[in-house]
Amino acid sequence: MRSFLWQRINWRLVTSSLLVALIISGGQFWQSFWTIQQRSGRFYDSPYTSWLSIDQFNLTPVVFFILLPLLASLPGVTLLANDLKTHFFEQITNRIGLNKTIRRYLLLIAGLGAATIFISLLVNLLAFFLILPNNRPDEFLNSNILVINLNTLLVPLYYQHPLVHALLSILLASVWAGLFSAFAGAISFYVRQRFLAVSASLLLQMGLLISNQVLPLGNQISYVPSDFLRESANANLSLGVVLIETCLLIVVIMVLSYTGGRRHAYW
Repeated sequence: MRSFLWQRINWRLVTSSLLVALIISGGQFWQSFWTIQQRSGRFYDSPYTSWLSIDQFNLTPVVFFILLPLLASLPGVTLLANDLKTHFFEQITNRIGLNKTIRRYLLLIAGLGAATIFISLLVNLLAFFLILPNNRPDEFLNSNILVINLNTLLVPLYYQHPLVHALLSILLASVWAGLFSAFAGAISFYVRQRFLAVSASLLLQMGLLISNQVLPLGNQISYVPSDFLRESANANLSLGVVLIETCLLIVVIMVLSYTGGRRHAYW
């Protein structure tokens, strides 16, 4: 059954979503490349101070992380929405059971979303290694990027092992891309319009963005994913808030998926 679902993937949509993500990350690379070329003193530049997730000087990273839920959701959620519309989901449920069906759909959807973001961010980071030396960031020489405890998670790790920190940042963004995809998949059980289902995770992020302004946490800590998924943000961050929000989203996905799946399979 897993291979059967794999064969049903619309690879055109997967490629399109990945291509858009690569175009956005590529745009940030070229913006930074030309900026670096025009600067006289470049000895303190490195991939760790210039790549997409830590870039605070261009608009492109903001666009990328705002659109991240949509880019991640497009490939897999479309498959589930189509199968719900054609009642193919119910046929699979009758064969292998509801729990297995939901689990396999969600894993596929989350995997496609995570892979899309992982590849685009990793390619961007590796591209900077082609033009910049592998210098470890310095707290004083690179003070312009303002990597401090308030706006960056695990700051000591960033200065001691910047590559590990960057890879963890990519991993966190990829995990949340998968969660965004799974959330949109769960919403597709409740809405008939495919566009609304695919856009559900983007709407969730926009809702959190508005809520963060209206109902801020103490110390102005941001709970907007587009902030804490970046290696360094223009907002105050907290690892505890990130972990709590991650767990809450997982619970919401599970509840929505199993109640919605049961509704479609047995009602």
